[in-house]
Amino acid sequence: MSKVALISVIMACMLISSCHGKATLTCEQVTVWLTPCIPYGTLGGSVLPLCCQGIHSLNAAYKNGDDRRVACHCVQDRAALIPLIDYTRINQIGDLCGSKCPFKVYPSTDCDKVN
Repeated sequence: MSKVALISVIMACMLISSCHGKATLTCEQVTVWLTPCIPYGTLGGSVLPLCCQGIHSLNAAYKNGDDRRVACHCVQDRAALIPLIDYTRINQIGDLCGSKCPFKVYPSTDCDKVN
């Protein structure tokens, strides 16, 4: 194998490994997208259009399991800080917005097992 071919293979492997297995989402992004969902999660009523936009943006941003685990931990941690949060309601939001969530969030959810 020539040096050029070997370098190309090594660079391709580095590129592939950098695209997979690392979270690209941050908790800050998740928080910005899902903050408009707090009124429904605490008070019920109608889900705000901005909440559904956030759900769609979040689901479109998932690149791998690490992203889903970051989002799960973030939602779980932030929801625990919100007085009167209703976990049944927050777990319905994805369906109400027509965008399935890849996990259900409860205080007992093991986000490390989310794929």
